[in-house]
Amino acid sequence: MNEQKSQGMAQTRRAFIGQGALAFLAAAGMGHRAFGATGPARLRFGALSDIHITRGKGSCDIFEKALAYFRDQKVDAVLIAGDMADSGLDSQLRRVGETWRRVFPGDKRPDGTHVEKIFVTGNHDIDGWHYGPARKFGITKEKHGDDILSLHVAEGWKRVFDEDYSPMYVKTVKGYKFVGVHYDHDNGYLKEGAIAAFLESHRGELAGSKPFFYTQHFHPKGTCSAPWAWGEDKGYSTAALSAFPNAVAFTGHSHTPLTDDRTLWRGAFTSIGTASLRFLVLFGGRENSYIWGERDNDFQQMPALTGRDAQHGQLVTVYDDRIVLERRDFANDLPLGPDWIVPLPAYASSFAERAKNAPVPEFAAGAEVTCERRKGRNRAKKETDQIVVTFPNVKGLEGGAHAFDFQVTVEAEDADRSKIWTTKRVYSPHFYWAPEKDDETVSCVFACSELPPPNKVPTVRGRRFRFAVSPANSFGGHGAAIRSDWLTGNFGTEEK
Repeated sequence: MNEQKSQGMAQTRRAFIGQGALAFLAAAGMGHRAFGATGPARLRFGALSDIHITRGKGSCDIFEKALAYFRDQKVDAVLIAGDMADSGLDSQLRRVGETWRRVFPGDKRPDGTHVEKIFVTGNHDIDGWHYGPARKFGITKEKHGDDILSLHVAEGWKRVFDEDYSPMYVKTVKGYKFVGVHYDHDNGYLKEGAIAAFLESHRGELAGSKPFFYTQHFHPKGTCSAPWAWGEDKGYSTAALSAFPNAVAFTGHSHTPLTDDRTLWRGAFTSIGTASLRFLVLFGGRENSYIWGERDNDFQQMPALTGRDAQHGQLVTVYDDRIVLERRDFANDLPLGPDWIVPLPAYASSFAERAKNAPVPEFAAGAEVTCERRKGRNRAKKETDQIVVTFPNVKGLEGGAHAFDFQVTVEAEDADRSKIWTTKRVYSPHFYWAPEKDDETVSCVFACSELPPPNKVPTVRGRRFRFAVSPANSFGGHGAAIRSDWLTGNFGTEEK
């Protein structure tokens, strides 16, 4: 989206709400307590995605745990933004339904209140039967046709969830509208104009200042986590939803962690990523991350974090003047950080605008950087001379900001100045967990060949260098750097 168009959308949306809501700017991004008591909750629902249920033992455990938490919070609905059945099998979807009924028998909470299912299919639900894991177990249309959901999706959906299947639907929960759009490899939102036509046909019940909630599997193009998240749609939903400034979309597929503030996008409408209840996919560009298919992964010095020990979801509470998003670490049963706030009526606030007010993480007083030379192996298992740079984590437990990642810069001495020799970024080992559970220290590994070499002049011991480390938030805002002692190019070896 070009800057001129983005500004136009922002101006249009601000005009939509008037001047009153601008008072929320200073508090946006803070916990909901910053607003005080402004009326009762009107609606509460759980939001999940990418639960990837298999036929394996224990596959439903974390899903049941999340549903039980929502039940105990007295939700009115649960939204699942696709990829329920990992390999697109009826037998897997049946396990989703069975787990739901154990927690919400008869679609009801223990107090007898109805809990609505806002479920949609994702690509794994429809196409997963011919993905790699399914092929590994020999699943074919000829042998398993009766168990492949996409061959009889309407019948399978009705059998599992006891409701009619429709490619797009509108449901009402406590006076709020929910729009669901199923994944369909041939039609659905992959067909230009389909979503726009559907929303326009329901404009009378959707338009206005009151929010309505929308879900599909893929992120609307150019919104949450854009342009870094893989798997956006073709842009048809973005165009359609942009005609409704009161729309709040919850979408999945990218598995992007909810510790990243850019998972919440506020433009012509509001777009929120739902992460994953099965595992997370981390952005590349860090020494302990990777991008699928990139050839330079093998040259990195640290193993890649897999995100397999991370399970995220959200509890959404709607008030008259705001939507409160509790980001939940279901692996540890703890909040991931302060609640996210979407003021109502909603208004546009770009990543750049939000970055200006986002708190930056800072090291505690006295924090130090240490270095150790070792023989290690890079990601390709090749033995390498390495230097391990270690420093304290910034967990934000005293009211500060939890670090999203860290920048580690090699500063090389050059005559009477120092210059940047190379820079890396690194995640803490569990930055996607609740701060209380994240690791106390973080390390970044360099191959010695990446560092300034010894000076070739025999009378000089070696070119001096040091490491500067700064914590950063997800918008790239940096706290103050701490530095190691000055080292030399033959650091850790005997002088020749």
